[in-house]
Amino acid sequence: MITDPGEANARPLSTRGSEGVNGMVDSRSEGRTLRYAESVTRDDVEGLASFLRIRTSRLATAERGSDERQTARAVRAAVLQLAGTLQHSLSYSGLSGDEVDLMLRSQIRVSWNALAALASPWRGQEGYDVERWRPVRYWDAMHESEIEGLLSDVLIRGRKRENSSGQEG
Repeated sequence: MITDPGEANARPLSTRGSEGVNGMVDSRSEGRTLRYAESVTRDDVEGLASFLRIRTSRLATAERGSDERQTARAVRAAVLQLAGTLQHSLSYSGLSGDEVDLMLRSQIRVSWNALAALASPWRGQEGYDVERWRPVRYWDAMHESEIEGLLSDVLIRGRKRENSSGQEG
């Protein structure tokens, strides 16, 4: 269950373990660098959200109406929204039709990258998981290969156009 990261007695975002897509235990997340969005787990989401809650706790108790308190509230609201979106999307990813699955994959990748960006100023601080809390470009290796192939084709076509237009003049 998603709770407000600012609540003093906030429950964990998930009671499940390192479950990735389709609810299967994702052993790839243990001790490995996150490379693809398909490997984002509920534990990753919970860990990153908890890290941000701890990092903003002092500011969250600042004087009412102060910029510090409002900043902490804004970060916590963004974390709650992104973590909720990730939890929901991870629950359904791989269980639906192709179009919906594509949308969920994109939503997971975009939400994860936004959550990771919120934590990035603390990179190098104690408790920051450098191997897991990183942005991802692709859903999986096949997606990476497809996109790289498309980019390569566009580059080749662009070079052919440059060469043909340079020879005409």
